[in-house]
Amino acid sequence: MPVGYRTVELQGQVIQHLTAKGSKSERKAVFLETSEGSFVLRRRGGNPFGDQVLQELVGKTLHVKGILTEHTLIMSDWTEIEDANKASKK
Repeated sequence: MPVGYRTVELQGQVIQHLTAKGSKSERKAVFLETSEGSFVLRRRGGNPFGDQVLQELVGKTLHVKGILTEHTLIMSDWTEIEDANKASKK
């Protein structure tokens, strides 16, 4: 594993917003908002500029396992966490 990369398990809300504003790489990206920060989400082997699987996770809360680079979380496994408030309203 390259220096500066680390294996992590994080939990957070999946959101989408603009990244790399003003650059040639500017785009809407999928992020994981955690208590440790906000990280661009990628799936191992997924397209970094448009991954339909990640799009379907927006708005969900996840427990994610993967490799964290400086600003990107490369997911190897994830589980959706049910919202306790939603579960009690069913």
